[in-house]
Amino acid sequence: MAVGGTIWAYSQGAMTITAKDYAEAVIDTTDIICERFIIEHVSYDDPTLSIWLYNYGGVDIVVDVYADVDEGDSGSSTDYEIPSGAFETAQITLAYSSGKEVVIKVVSRRGNDVSYMFFMPS
Repeated sequence: MAVGGTIWAYSQGAMTITAKDYAEAVIDTTDIICERFIIEHVSYDDPTLSIWLYNYGGVDIVVDVYADVDEGDSGSSTDYEIPSGAFETAQITLAYSSGKEVVIKVVSRRGNDVSYMFFMPS
């Protein structure tokens, strides 16, 4: 009886942990699927590149923003918390490069990303 009780208690605890881990994994995956955001607009006012982000998904997000100028400068800005249904403006300081292409990439902490190409004004 004692051995049976020990085995039962151990298996009960293992099942509880497994069920909890499974539930957390499902919730995390659901949040990844419900995450939706876009780069709504980009503008440059020397030396600041402004990027308007919109979270149209069902969950709050945290994103990092990266900008790389073709054959030149690069910059980043991190930790933008954007509630569901809200806008946020990210700002990155870049040296002016007339007519150069800027590749902007926004990456969420859950691993989703959005890219945008912007041309510096002439």
